[in-house]
Amino acid sequence: MLDRIAELLIFGFAPMMVVMLATPDVTMAAERRLTGEVTYRERLILPKNAVLVVQLLDVSQPNAPVRVICEQRVDPAGQVPVRFTLKFDSQDIRPQTTYAVDAHITIDGRPLFLTNARHYVDPLASEPMTMVLRQVQDKQNGAGTPG
Repeated sequence: MLDRIAELLIFGFAPMMVVMLATPDVTMAAERRLTGEVTYRERLILPKNAVLVVQLLDVSQPNAPVRVICEQRVDPAGQVPVRFTLKFDSQDIRPQTTYAVDAHITIDGRPLFLTNARHYVDPLASEPMTMVLRQVQDKQNGAGTPG
């Protein structure tokens, strides 16, 4: 009986302990969500090929390109208000960093609606948000971009 216990400890328990100690600590990062909706003031129906893109951005460095943390593409966008859910890893969020949410609606790659102000957020503590986009003006005739 003692031989069996010694064999179990040597060939069973010891290798298991070596594997546990040699394996790096893998922690499961929590998936977080930032939710909201996008709308605009104009009384326009979006065409079927309209696409909404919403991004969570790291805007900490004023003279550097922004870093995209996550993005959701809603294709087709449907009609406003268009709901979005940005899913990201909580480990991607760093303390003392500034984050913002940006959104735009395009038609065939051309912008139709854009955010007109920075929408700063705390991704780990934000409540659902509503973003009101502004219509992009057609430079040729001053009217809104045709849809």
